[in-house]
Amino acid sequence: MNDAQTLEQDRLFIKSWLDTYFDSPHREMLMSSPAKTEEGDYGVPAAMQDGEIDEEGWVCWKMLDSEVTEKQINDLVQTLIHPAAHAVSFSLPSLYTAYLSSRCVLNIYLRYDAFTVALPNLASDAPLREVSGLWSAWKPLIAAGYIPFAGYEDGAGPVCWDTNQPTEENDYAVVSFDHEVLTVEEQPVREKLEQYARPLFPSFREMLISAASSSRS
Repeated sequence: MNDAQTLEQDRLFIKSWLDTYFDSPHREMLMSSPAKTEEGDYGVPAAMQDGEIDEEGWVCWKMLDSEVTEKQINDLVQTLIHPAAHAVSFSLPSLYTAYLSSRCVLNIYLRYDAFTVALPNLASDAPLREVSGLWSAWKPLIAAGYIPFAGYEDGAGPVCWDTNQPTEENDYAVVSFDHEVLTVEEQPVREKLEQYARPLFPSFREMLISAASSSRS
């Protein structure tokens, strides 16, 4: 299977996974957020709004097909990850590329037994804004071989791929960091950071599959 076929297969997986995620008793809550009111805010953009804005400024939202291209994602990787990574060898997992380019979606909170992981929001008016912010904010981690792709426990720190633990499917082991611990190290290096890395999953794919299993239990 070539890269294009793999990506298309992964997009189908992501769409099915998202449908399952929102097929929940909590669907109404998950698919409701503050509406966007100003150009620079992070609310639900007009294109994703599904109904009237209520008196508190909240609105139901709907998923839309994404217009993000693989080239746009690769350009962002080249701009923000590769310059910071230096000697680190890294290519974005196909399944994450699929997540970024399949649908515009909000409020993906993966709840496990002991913690929660929040995937970046992909708003239709700025779909790569949050992942771009992650990569810009954690350049020292990237330089040490930890690539952030999600958030841990409501802003407690980044969830990262450990590039020293690749899988055969172009994926990586998933770890998390506490942002308070990271601020202790003025110039984080791999040898110092390893002691703070909390193992979570053997891969991004396993993280998504485990979340689906947790939601059914």
